Amino acid sequence: MNHDPTLIAKHGDDLEKHWAEKILNSIPSYATIWATYIGNDGNQKALPMSQPNPDVEKERIIVWQWLYTMFESMALAWEIERQFQHREVIKEYKDYASNLNAWIAFYAHLGRIHDMAEKLTNRLNQKNLFAPFDPFYEQRHIALHGIKVPMRWVENVLCAPVLGEKPKEWHTQLNWGELKKADFEFLSTHISGTLRELEKVVEGFCAQVFPLLSGRGLSPILWPNPESAIADKPAARTIPFAGTQSCAPYEQSGIMNISGYSGTQDTPGGLD
Repeated sequence: MNHDPTLIAKHGDDLEKHWAEKILNSIPSYATIWATYIGNDGNQKALPMSQPNPDVEKERIIVWQWLYTMFESMALAWEIERQFQHREVIKEYKDYASNLNAWIAFYAHLGRIHDMAEKLTNRLNQKNLFAPFDPFYEQRHIALHGIKVPMRWVENVLCAPVLGEKPKEWHTQLNWGELKKADFEFLSTHISGTLRELEKVVEGFCAQVFPLLSGRGLSPILWPNPESAIADKPAARTIPFAGTQSCAPYEQSGIMNISGYSGTQDTPGGLD
């Protein structure tokens, strides 16, 4: 039986495999939970637990959906950080729009991570684990629920004031004319700094959640022996949930009768 967290690099879903090195370096306890209680049977389904129980299986699904959603937002925040590294200098309008969109999306992910942590701590009756996420939610609230945060240019790179309630910080009670003095940071600098702090919080959170899961009835999963037996398993003939298990497009004739599917990609000239 192998519950090695490094297995996520080979048997995680597409997002987990892509960010496996980052996961193992920054939030390894997430990979430990995955390798112990989730796994992947090769068809993007969790491996069976050693002591199967229908009620516990429901618990496993609920807990994992929240943890995976938290990871997805971490991964997308890492992608935003990488985007800033490659496109920080603004040369034209599309660079400016891309930077602003990415900055706003970053705070949306902070809120999503906060919400998933809150749901899980309530489920586990461990609300003490939730407090470290609050400072990130405060930033998110200012960025998304206040007026546009004033920004400045430094050599064609956007800078924004630090978000918070301290002197020289921007908060929802200010308007542009009231920000007399502020500590401005490059958007990329702030995002990177915030992520390094958030990684510590998420890792600490997962590390504390891990020992609690056995108390919820979860038992370790059964990995195939050898584990390579799952590597070449044929794809399931069902439509996977896009974005939660695989980013590979699923092609099969006759399945595009899904309610709401427009078919515009297959229509020459677009919409009539």
